[in-house]
Amino acid sequence: MAKVLVVDDDPSILAAVGSALAQYGIETDTAQNGKQALEKLAAPSGEGEDYKAIILDIVMPIMDGWAVLEALKTSPEWKHIPVVVLTGQADTVADIARISEYDGVFMGKKDSFVELLGSLMQRLMPGED
Repeated sequence: MAKVLVVDDDPSILAAVGSALAQYGIETDTAQNGKQALEKLAAPSGEGEDYKAIILDIVMPIMDGWAVLEALKTSPEWKHIPVVVLTGQADTVADIARISEYDGVFMGKKDSFVELLGSLMQRLMPGED
């Protein structure tokens, strides 16, 4: 089964995204900040290798999404993982351009993201079971 890492400090967003993706048969794992996300990716058991995509907030405590994007895209082990930035705070043209520099896809939290997110994950992870 496809597994997605959802990184957000808002428990209601984690629950909504998890529920939305479950409808598409996509399993989720969660982290409440960037530091936790990188720890999960670097887990010695190899769990991080199971993630087929990452859904990432930008504004979080401890380590923000910008730092996570930088770590992902400079790591040979992680740079291939598709990233969807789901945030309510990075909606200027400059922010969206910055996200695209990391090969990320921007999606605003104000959008009707439940259906869009499931559809996007299916496109990013074709043929996953």
